[in-house]
Amino acid sequence: MESSVKKILVTAIGSMSADIVIKILHRNGYYVIGTDIYPKEWVVDAGNVDEFYNVPTVNEEERYVNRLTEICAEKKVDFVIPLTDAEIDVLNENREKFENISVLCLSDYKTIHICRDKSRTADILGKRRLCRVIPGYSNEDIENQKISFPVVAKPVDGRSSQGFRIFRTNEEEEFYRFYERVSDGGYLFQPYIAGNVVTVDIVRDRKANRCVALARRELLRTLNGAGLSVQVFRDAVLEKSCIDIAEELDITGCVNFEFIETEDKTRYFLECNPRFSGGVEFSVMSGYDFVTNHLRCFENRGIEAPEEIREHYIARKYEEYITG
Repeated sequence: MESSVKKILVTAIGSMSADIVIKILHRNGYYVIGTDIYPKEWVVDAGNVDEFYNVPTVNEEERYVNRLTEICAEKKVDFVIPLTDAEIDVLNENREKFENISVLCLSDYKTIHICRDKSRTADILGKRRLCRVIPGYSNEDIENQKISFPVVAKPVDGRSSQGFRIFRTNEEEEFYRFYERVSDGGYLFQPYIAGNVVTVDIVRDRKANRCVALARRELLRTLNGAGLSVQVFRDAVLEKSCIDIAEELDITGCVNFEFIETEDKTRYFLECNPRFSGGVEFSVMSGYDFVTNHLRCFENRGIEAPEEIREHYIARKYEEYITG
């Protein structure tokens, strides 16, 4: 007789959001299978899942997808929850290989493509006037030197601040040399705006068009953009704007939006990451379970209404574990 316990495969369990995802899935009674590109002894949460598999990197796309589908078929995995942008990109392009095996907990194909292109996302949201966006410099602007320094350069499909650069006023020559190397496409150039990053966790039940949003200011961040000290806060205008954005992008499940907030509290949309934020645990600690409700979207159970949301400061620390 087969077990009625549902099995969920969580990828990249060495990533920042893995710990709270695994804890909540176990709390809800799911059997959790974890994967990562590193050996078990290198990954703390490899000891916290029911089964662990070391898998190829997404750079080896065919091997990676084949290994995941093998695990899903062999273990009869019900749902796959990817935790990194790189994996989402690959899984989005290989959806058909998971058909009749497991449900990929992702927004639709088109939505992922839009969200993973910062320039395209900004164009859509700017035209609909759903939020303030930072205008990009065109090649013509740059080549005619109609730009102001500092200038931000970032890959249109970048992740975790990889490839992100700020060129200061005294770095004009360096900027133009850089521009010559990448001017054939793939980079977005914008004026630099100083401020705090505001991250908003969003979960949207696409079928019922219900959505919950919770924001935090990231006061201290790692170099790759993970919040270490944050302030969770409520803002009805920001939350409504994020709900409208989620509807426009046709989001399903949990994603996160990032804004830059200036000293006068003006907020500019930066990007949508179509996955759990690295700090989703901050939102869970503040009173809303984005992990459970993400899965509810793919189980067709509908998301829960928020109850008591607490505004407070939260800081995270690192701990050491013996793994082998």
